[in-house]
Formats: sequence, C-alpha cells, structure tokens
Amino acid sequence: MRAAVLVSALLFPAMSFVPVVAQAQQSAARLSAQETARHVFAVLAGEIAANTGHPGVAYTELLKAANDLNAEQLYRRAAEIALRAGAPDKALAAAQAWRKAMPDSREAGAWVVQLQLMMGRTSEAGASIAQDLANTPQPQRAQAIADLLPLAAQAEDPAATLAMMRTALAGQEQFAQTDVVLGMLRARSGDQKGGFADALHALTLQPGLAPAAALLLQLYTVNPQAADAAMQAFSTAQPKDSGLRLAWAQAALGQQRDGIALNSLKTLAADAPDLAPAWLLLGSLQTEFGEPANAVVSLQTYLRLAREESEPPLLTPAYIALSEASRKLGDFDQANRWLDQVVTNASNHLAVLSNRAAILVQQGKVNEALKLADTLPDSTAEQRKDRLLARAQILREAGRFDASYKLLQSGLKQTPNDVDLLYEASMMADKSGHIKEMLQMLRKAIALDPQSQPAYNALGYTLAERGESLPEARKLVARALELSPGNPFVLDSMGWVEYKMGRNAQALDLLQQAYDARPDPEIGAHLGEVLWQLGQKDKARAIWQKAIERAPHNAMVQAVLRKYGVTF
Repeated sequence: MRAAVLVSALLFPAMSFVPVVAQAQQSAARLSAQETARHVFAVLAGEIAANTGHPGVAYTELLKAANDLNAEQLYRRAAEIALRAGAPDKALAAAQAWRKAMPDSREAGAWVVQLQLMMGRTSEAGASIAQDLANTPQPQRAQAIADLLPLAAQAEDPAATLAMMRTALAGQEQFAQTDVVLGMLRARSGDQKGGFADALHALTLQPGLAPAAALLLQLYTVNPQAADAAMQAFSTAQPKDSGLRLAWAQAALGQQRDGIALNSLKTLAADAPDLAPAWLLLGSLQTEFGEPANAVVSLQTYLRLAREESEPPLLTPAYIALSEASRKLGDFDQANRWLDQVVTNASNHLAVLSNRAAILVQQGKVNEALKLADTLPDSTAEQRKDRLLARAQILREAGRFDASYKLLQSGLKQTPNDVDLLYEASMMADKSGHIKEMLQMLRKAIALDPQSQPAYNALGYTLAERGESLPEARKLVARALELSPGNPFVLDSMGWVEYKMGRNAQALDLLQQAYDARPDPEIGAHLGEVLWQLGQKDKARAIWQKAIERAPHNAMVQAVLRKYGVTF
C-alpha cells in the first residue's frame, strides 16, 4: 500500500511504453543501426514483460537500456516497475543509478530520498539531500530546497524527518526556503510556535515567499499581531497573490480581528476587482462597521461576479447581508425583498427568520417579531433551544433585558448545564442588574467547559470593572487570551484589567492593539479613557468622536463622555 501511495502521490504516474520507446529511439539515434535496434528491442521487451506480469524481466531490461542510453525516462520507468512490484530496494538501486548518471537531475534526487525514507533509511536520506544540495549551483539552490516541501508535508514521521532535515540543511540557513521546510515539519511535529517562528523568519528574509505566507496563515492563531504585520509586507511584495491575501482576511476574521480584515479586503478588492469572494466578505464587514451604503455596492458587485462564474453561485449569504445593510439604511421594504430571494432550507431558515425579526424590532413591532420566532420548529431539543435563543435575542434587541433574562432562566430550568444558555443568560443578567447571578453562571459555565473563552473573558472583565479580585480577573482574561490569541475583545479586557490595576502604560499598549485590530466603539471608549488619564486628551477626544458617530446610543460610550464632561 505504501509503495502504491508513493507512486501515485509523490512520484510520477505510470507511462505507456510508446513514449519510452520514442525516447529510446531518440537516445539511440547517435548509435549504429545495429546498436539502435538492440536498444529499442530491449525497451520493447521490458515494456512487454511489464504488461504481461513479468516485472523482474522488465526491470532488468529497462535498467540496462537506461544505463546504455543514459535516458532519464527509462531510469524512471525501471524504478516505477520495481516499486509497483513491491521491490523498493530495486527501485532505489535504479534511482541511485539514475542520480549517478545525471547528478544534476532533481527528479532523480527526489526519487532516491523518498525511497530511502519509505524504507526507513532516514540518515541515508539526509545524506542524499545534503549531497544533492552540494551539487546544486548556488542560484538554483533555493528552488532545490523548496522542492523538499512536498516531502515535509507528507512525511509519515514528521519528528524523525525534522531531525534528518536539520542535519541535511545545515549551512543553508541563508535561504528562506530552509525555514519553511523546517517550520512545516516543526508544526507537524506539534511545535506550532516553532513552526510559526520559522515561517515568520522566512518572510523576514524574503517577504514575498508564498509557501512561507501559507504556513504562517496555517499557524495564524499563534501570534495574530505578528502574522498581520508579516502578511501586510507580503501583500506589498506580492500584490497579485489574491488567494493568500484572501486567506489572510479569513484568518483575521476567525480571530474577530475584523478591522484588519476590513482594511486588507478593501485593498484586495481594488487590486483584484474580479475576485468575487473578496466583495462578499467586504460587504458583510462594511455593514458591521457602519458603512451600509458601501456594503450594498460591494455585495451587488459580488452578485454580478458570482453569476458570471460557471459554477452555481453562492447567493444566500449575499442576500442576507444585503438585507442587513438595507435595514441599517432604514429601507425595511427592500430589506425584506432581499430576504424574499433566499431559497430557504433547514440550514438557513433560522438566519432568514432572525433577519426578518430584526427588521420588525427596528420598526417597533416586537410582538410580531416574537410571533415570527414562534414559527420555528420545536420537535427536537436543539430546535427548542434555537427558538428560545431567537426569542431572547429579539427581546434583547428591543431593550427588554429583564424579559430576555427571565426567558433564558426558564430554558436553564429545563437544561441547567447548557453552556450556551448559561453564557447568554449571564449577559442578560448583567444588563438587568443581577450581577451576583451573572458571576455564578459564568463560573458554572467555566466549570462545565474549561475551553469556554467567552465565559473566561466576561468573568474576568466583570470582576475588573467592579474592582474586585483583580489578580483573579487577570488570570481569567489571560486564560481567555490563551484560548483566542489576538482576539480584540479579549485584548480589550486585558487592557482594562491593567488599567484597573494602575498599569496605564501596559493598558495603553493592549488597548491600542485591540483598537487597531477592531475599532469597536466600546474598545474606543476604554482606549480614550486611558489616553485621557495619560494626558493625551486630544487623542482621546478624536477616538471618542469616532465612537459616538458609529454608536450614538451606546451606553458605555455615553457614560465615558459624561464622566469627563466631553461633548461633540
């Protein structure tokens, strides 16, 4: 099985005997007619033997012809036949003869190394790599190292291969490709931080190296801030690599670094105006960041491009995003018309209904929105939970926090250990003034799910905001940051903890990181307050002005403006 996989995945597909014979004829053209006939006959005999179930004969004839004619295609064919026949030692012998005859052939070197690894001869594989690199001229060496990436990606024992590669690539540290090969193996061996460091160093050496950028994005959560800086440099060096630039935006979105994603998508859409997915993501973010009119333009651009593609276009997310943008523009009829175009099914029914309910709430028709939520199915426990959460969300958006809290409490009586319900109920407990109950629910959520980043973050932030148990608050938020590195909301909480502990310089650094990643009004409220305390009042006012423009009714923003007597 391993031999078959090696042939199909790592090496080259089997060939018919016609091109093999053709190359034999070309290679023999320099020989006498008698010699030519003999070599062509040998090739024919080898291929006939291979196709009639005599691989040993085929191997012998083809390898002899390869040696006589110095023909790369014949060496390859001999090695393939041996490998498919379950004789890797003979395949290795053919590959080694091939490399000896053609020391500049990277393909021959790749066969030798991969066969040695398959046979467990790791140290020999390392020596082969080192020898091949030594034989490779300096201008071609970077590519020769890059050719090792498939081997690193598919190594069955990444740790052993890493040890071998470190020895084989000693002295090649000046090449960024060396970092990528070693970084990939380190990551596959479980050392994600080490792999990230290698990818980052590779991009320092060569900012436009695509394999390094791809590896960095795979390990994005190790250090999103450093990854963003490196990817910004990569985008400048490789403006036409729209695939990796789009992957960067998606990685940032995964960590809620929406401000980073928004800026990168704006540049990407300008550089690659025919890239449909960029417009979809851009339009969705523009709605969220208070740019609904721009969002409509971006999303309609996506629809046009998506419909021009040969494959069936993905339209539902665009229709839902367009509905939200229209709602924020106050055009409720158009918002509903966009939703009318969605072909509803089990996977999107809840999203469509939630958007229709949001339109009704914004029109002041809260009871109608609740009746709409009651049309959701409730045959299963999960469906009943979805209906409950939909009703709670409607009440929350309508500002009826106490009613939302009571509804969620009723759900918890049925399923007291549901972490999602505990978290949502804790948020409404906070809004309705039940702080003691909020803290209890968050602690219970953490006990039930030690990976619940939102619960750690909310509990730590709440303790800090109340000035209680600040060392514990810091530990809680630090744990949330471990679970979601670079998350701007968690960075904001950590900055706020530092501020409450009197560490204004540390607080400023963290809050600035959070705001850069996501210029959220509430993060801006915190950042402005720390700036004000540090005497940077003009900067504080500028950030508060942006916050109040984006969220004029936000309670936290209004509170901080009242606290410092600032008006706009």
